[in-house]
Amino acid sequence: MALRWTATGMLKAQNIFRRLKAYRQLPILRNALREHMRKA
Repeated sequence: MALRWTATGMLKAQNIFRRLKAYRQLPILRNALREHMRKA
């Protein structure tokens, strides 16, 4: 349920996001999320 809430919040906030300063770290985040989902 927390994942759904997070996703909903991100979708609602995407219109106010300007620029991601740490865009180079996105692959690290993606891999961490995939690993977390794999374990769950």
